[in-house]
Amino acid sequence: MNEDIMKVSIQYKDVRADFEGKPDDIYKSIISFMEKVIPSYSLASRISYSVDIQELIEKLRNYLAYNQAEGIFLLKPLNTLSVSEAIMLLCIKRYLEHGLGLAESPSINASELAKSIAKSEKTISGKLSLLLRKGYIRRLDRGDYVITMLGIKEFIEGKIEKK
Repeated sequence: MNEDIMKVSIQYKDVRADFEGKPDDIYKSIISFMEKVIPSYSLASRISYSVDIQELIEKLRNYLAYNQAEGIFLLKPLNTLSVSEAIMLLCIKRYLEHGLGLAESPSINASELAKSIAKSEKTISGKLSLLLRKGYIRRLDRGDYVITMLGIKEFIEGKIEKK
């Protein structure tokens, strides 16, 4: 028996579909089924934004790299980026590390950011406030920050302030 074969059965109202094959093919088949059967799902899928970890790593190949010994590491010195860009890149790096099981949490705090970027916590705090207002990051109750999907999208598209 081939271990790469997945079987999925879906029923929605009186419509039923069975899928069998490789996980990637099953995923595509399920999405196609959902778009045909649930029109509102189709509309929502057109306006939704999500990022696959492998896709994100590929899009950030000029900024980040990975090897077994070091994990995810920066390819460019942070001082070549604006403070906002550096904060965003470090937040994305932590998001990826968490997604790959290399970090316990996807969040990072202002002290870590200040130390990594070699700027004062006051400077970092001001930029964090700006990024929060724009919706690029989200503050957690304990004072940590996480990247948002909007933040990832804007960083990838180069729309973070360059100052």
